[in-house]
Amino acid sequence: MIPSERGKGYCAEAVQIMADYLFLSKDTVRIQAGTHVENIASQKVLERTGFKREGLMRKEMFTWGKWADGYLYSILREEWKEPKILTRAEK
Repeated sequence: MIPSERGKGYCAEAVQIMADYLFLSKDTVRIQAGTHVENIASQKVLERTGFKREGLMRKEMFTWGKWADGYLYSILREEWKEPKILTRAEK
């Protein structure tokens, strides 16, 4: 990513578009995502878009030559409630 473009909400908008799309167009009950425990920016994006942290996954990923922990996040359809960005096309 270009450093000057960080913090402008692009990633949060992309996550919200994907959640809207999945809940509007599919019979999706739950969407989940994971982050490295040190990836604070991704954790903030998920929390800002309505995802809840469910727990710690120990030694969940192998990165930079070692095992690392990750956090599991999810959002349920009933927590999502309505589209934030996308809307259903008129028929």
